[in-house]
Amino acid sequence: MDYSKVAKEILKYLGGEGNVASAAHCATRLRVILKDEKKADVKKIEKIDAVKGVFNSSGQLQIIIGQGTVNKVYNAFTEGTSIQQASLSDTKKAGAKNMNVFAKFARMLSNIFVPIIPAIVASGLLMGLLGMFQTFHWIDDKSGIYILLNMFSNAAFVFLPVLIAFSAAREFDTNPFLAAALGAIMIHPDLQNAWTLGEGIKTTISVFGLNVGMVGYQGTVLPILIAVWVMSRIEKILRKIIPDVLDILLTPFFTLMISAFFSLLVIGPAGRLLGDGISFGLQTLYNTAGVFAGILFGGCYSLIVITGIQHSFHAIEAALIANPEIHKNFLLPIWSMANVAQGGAALAVYFKTKNKKIKAIASPAALSALLGITEPAIFGVNLRFVRPFVAAAIGGAIGGGYIVLTKVAMNGIGVTGIPGTAIVQQGSIIHYLIGLVLAFAGAFIIAFIIGIKEEENENTEEVEELDDLEINEADASVLCNLVSPSNGNAMSLKKVPDKTFAEELLGKGIAVDPEDGVVVAPVDGSITLMFDTKHAVAIKTSDGVEVLIHIGIDTVKMNGKGFNALVKTGDVVKKGQKLVEFDLDLVKEEAESPIIMIIVTNSDSMKFVKSLKYGKVKQGDGLAVVGVE
Repeated sequence: MDYSKVAKEILKYLGGEGNVASAAHCATRLRVILKDEKKADVKKIEKIDAVKGVFNSSGQLQIIIGQGTVNKVYNAFTEGTSIQQASLSDTKKAGAKNMNVFAKFARMLSNIFVPIIPAIVASGLLMGLLGMFQTFHWIDDKSGIYILLNMFSNAAFVFLPVLIAFSAAREFDTNPFLAAALGAIMIHPDLQNAWTLGEGIKTTISVFGLNVGMVGYQGTVLPILIAVWVMSRIEKILRKIIPDVLDILLTPFFTLMISAFFSLLVIGPAGRLLGDGISFGLQTLYNTAGVFAGILFGGCYSLIVITGIQHSFHAIEAALIANPEIHKNFLLPIWSMANVAQGGAALAVYFKTKNKKIKAIASPAALSALLGITEPAIFGVNLRFVRPFVAAAIGGAIGGGYIVLTKVAMNGIGVTGIPGTAIVQQGSIIHYLIGLVLAFAGAFIIAFIIGIKEEENENTEEVEELDDLEINEADASVLCNLVSPSNGNAMSLKKVPDKTFAEELLGKGIAVDPEDGVVVAPVDGSITLMFDTKHAVAIKTSDGVEVLIHIGIDTVKMNGKGFNALVKTGDVVKKGQKLVEFDLDLVKEEAESPIIMIIVTNSDSMKFVKSLKYGKVKQGDGLAVVGVE
């Protein structure tokens, strides 16, 4: 791959170097912050061979290139330019400025909960294994090993406020250790938890005449989130008030004291009420709406993924698992159905499309979706054609309905697709797998039946090729415009099945696979040579551009048979004037190919010969421009 060429093409369609504020890359994507998003031509970027998909998320234009390649394209993208090379975190912060309030809130929750996912997944997996051991009586629930493993499995949920506090502190820009201390206060052993309430222990105490509830917040989410946000505000205010010389002593002290009292008196009770309300509302909808809820959630989830706010669901899912009265995640299995359905639709696209590039993306995208990674399938394949995306939504609805019908739930968050079987609650794995099959197969069948609507020129190369030097209007001028000499399909010269032309040994240019036997002049100029065999014509423009129109490959051996020249050497011709008529069927029969090559034979003295269009063309359509310094 020519990484420099790919980078130049991307940069051009982004609106040029001046439109790029900063750039970074992750494992698979080039992430760009643009000054004016309207200047970016996303459709043309998508058609670059190295690009697997493009989407806008979190205020960034994210270009999917692939692992192992993106870093090389990024280096070429920034090398020799004034583009600011930013870290991934800096790019995310810069992108956040372009997001609306709701999107910023969703991104904030994502940044807090994504780092916690491994701990919750590990605990959920152990919880599922213990459930299986109990079901098959492989372990005595009174034994010491069971007690220890049970303690290991629920620790992440019991101490969830501490984990959330530490992660939230980084997002809210406050001291993470003070935040962790605040989380520990809210789950202190002296505070009663949901398992010990009702045992006759006093649950309130009087402090300065105020009643303080002695109820802890083990396994809750919202109270500690709000508490750490308030703490961050308090810390910033105190740093402005307290003298620098006393800052290290007094600021942490007052920050923790004020935050702790306010959290136990106000934030905790209000946050618990709000969190319980959300959990209760979802559970009520789940229980009352039943299968309809699964159909609705499964069908709509992929639409939510497009907005990027699906990460905010981690907070709700964690609260469901941590709540002793619910203690399960009934949402994640539904999201899993929607994800694998995207894979089924992408696989259908693989069988339906004739575009080699789409085929190369669709197959691995389908596999990625089965593993819970949906971006390649959604943005690289299904949204491109729309119909497969609709089919995937239907497949997700089918799987989601089945999942709710069979009451499948999980013990963790963040893991979907086939890997999600590791955290499915015991007794539901078979139904979960059946749901995956229904979602994947349903989306595949529907997408295959309704098909895809490809553009007429989808099978041919459509991206404008950049030559070694880009057109710079400041120091270059266009000498002439080359138009199509025939009706047919325009293609890159490199696709011509003849080494002499494909390797541009005669010069740069473009080719047309003709639909009829009429060839017209691609430029105004003088006929410098009409070959005796009539299969080729040379024209020179008033600006000195020398153009060769070569009809077919290996047609010289026909010795003029089937060709009729309408002009002669020395004639002056106008663009669009007929030059030659030939028997297309005879050429197809006796020559190697009827492809017409339009070559700028003195292109070495030009600054650029730039292709303008590939695919379906008519006589007179603009094909290329030629220019000099």
